[in-house]
Amino acid sequence: MRPRGGGARPLRLLILVLLGAGPLLAGAVHEPVFVPLLAGCAVAGLAAHARARRARGEGGEVPPLPGRALVAGLLALVVLQLVPLPPPLLRLVSPGSWSFYGDSLLVPLAAWRPISVSPPDTLRGLAFLAAFALLHLAVFREMTEAPWRRRLVLTVVGAGLAITVVALLQAVSPEPRKIYGLWRPRWDWAVFGPYVNRNHFASYLVMASPLAIGLVLESISSLRAAWERRRRGWLALGESEGTAVVRGSAVVMVLVAGLLAAGSRGAVSAFLGSAVLLPLAARRRRATALAVVALAGLGALWIGFGGVVSAFAARGIKGSRLDLWLDILPMVPRFPVLGAGWNAFATAYPWYRTLPGPDWIGEAHNDYLQALTDGGLVGAGLVLGLLAVVLREALARARTSALDLGLLGALVGLALNALVDFSWQIPAHAATWASLAALATRPPHPVQRSAPGGVRGIS
Repeated sequence: MRPRGGGARPLRLLILVLLGAGPLLAGAVHEPVFVPLLAGCAVAGLAAHARARRARGEGGEVPPLPGRALVAGLLALVVLQLVPLPPPLLRLVSPGSWSFYGDSLLVPLAAWRPISVSPPDTLRGLAFLAAFALLHLAVFREMTEAPWRRRLVLTVVGAGLAITVVALLQAVSPEPRKIYGLWRPRWDWAVFGPYVNRNHFASYLVMASPLAIGLVLESISSLRAAWERRRRGWLALGESEGTAVVRGSAVVMVLVAGLLAAGSRGAVSAFLGSAVLLPLAARRRRATALAVVALAGLGALWIGFGGVVSAFAARGIKGSRLDLWLDILPMVPRFPVLGAGWNAFATAYPWYRTLPGPDWIGEAHNDYLQALTDGGLVGAGLVLGLLAVVLREALARARTSALDLGLLGALVGLALNALVDFSWQIPAHAATWASLAALATRPPHPVQRSAPGGVRGIS
């Protein structure tokens, strides 16, 4: 039951604007963008919470948020990391933090210090966690009906299509390292589309591409139903159902082409992993497999695999990732239980770094390993628990509709990409993933249908 009165439509439109603007504005990684993004997420979440309370007061039933205890636990952990502790207790719970504050002193550490080795960074991390948790709540509470679920998915796919078109046009422009032809970042070696880093561009398409495939699977099923209703089935190809299949296939082709053109090894591998999963999670595995191969193949045939092959050949996984991860591992026993502080990796790692080179390393390029260093065993356990809740619910719903199958692919895709990159630390990506996770874990609306005419899709 919904509370009476207005407010629902503006709130839902706010969510769509937030999700659409983030990737178009360089992934919202810069302060002039991510501050309004976080504020908008907070407003949406608080408004949705207020509407839910009003619904309960009117006798409505409001489904509980899956994993809410894990979210609360993660937020509580980050708050605890900011609380000053007496030196003996700090040394007991976090030897690395005690050394960080005490080793540079000529006398024993006497002042109380927090677990976090960089409280300002951890406070910022807390703001990000809280904002995206509120956005997740807003989507879970408000995007319940099928039309709004579909609009959210279309927003993500549309944003992916827009940044891909920008990237492809930019690649043939006289100044390919200028974003929108206006701004050239200081470190511009990896500019691609509106993103400063081509890997971050590609990781957004890892979410958008499976969603687009899900929409096409839904359209194919609608076309098949229209074919069966007509005496001359082939006439359906010229109707809206046939047009939807062609249009959706073209979108998938562009997204896959953009993904391959970016040359991101991790993103392409993650997409392939999610593409393999789609038929395995579908009800009609063979038909889904054929459709996924055909749709992804369109983009591959257009752009080719040359860029990705060159990227694998130029940079091996050992030098670019494995050596870094092995260098990070000694941090774990120094911050075993509660971590070095959420979002404090960049401050803690230089104390343990042995890799040569002048490059500053601010992320572990593995979000799970960074969760272990930033949050210790407690933080990593909470993150993995949340991931398990989301993927379990998404997998359970994947067979109910093609759209839900696409949601599963998008969620798994970015989760795989997070193994080799810091995908969840890009604000636009984190906001999108949190929103898709809310769609995947929300119980179906009692009156919604998955596809036009009640068609559920070929999945």
